[in-house]
Amino acid sequence: MRAVLFLCVVGIVAISGCGDKRANVANVPDAPTPAGEIYEQLRSGVFQINAGLDSIEAALGEAKKASPSTSAVKESLADIQASIDSAGDGLGEEAAEEPQKGTDLPTLDARRKKLIDLVNDSLHDLRDARGIVNSLAGESGQGPLDAIGIKIDVAMDDLKGALEALGGKEAVEG
Repeated sequence: MRAVLFLCVVGIVAISGCGDKRANVANVPDAPTPAGEIYEQLRSGVFQINAGLDSIEAALGEAKKASPSTSAVKESLADIQASIDSAGDGLGEEAAEEPQKGTDLPTLDARRKKLIDLVNDSLHDLRDARGIVNSLAGESGQGPLDAIGIKIDVAMDDLKGALEALGGKEAVEG
């Protein structure tokens, strides 16, 4: 009985070890190339930028539907709208073009750096708009344009995510 069991185990081991080893090698993904890594960063970054652009559009829409209660708020609202609009200008054009697989490393890296600069410029504009919203709130912390400020915060978070995806850092002002 032991001999039969032994032969069965040996047979199973022999059969499982006789498979085509090439099939296992074919399933191993290629190691990413530097160009492939930057391509993936660009893809992810462009996706995040587009989410940020949607949030910028939502913030601009909120600003356009706001009803100013005073002439000072009306002036501030115009400045907020201009800053939000500026935040999406160059970024929208650049993010509309998806990165192309197979593009050479220097071209991919140049585009990645350009997007990082554009995202930082947009964040600067959004911080300006948020600063105006905050200045209207005064000491109470509640202002007439808080809903716009919340939408601006979402857009800034989305763009910070894009920076991270692109391998960039937020430009520090000051």
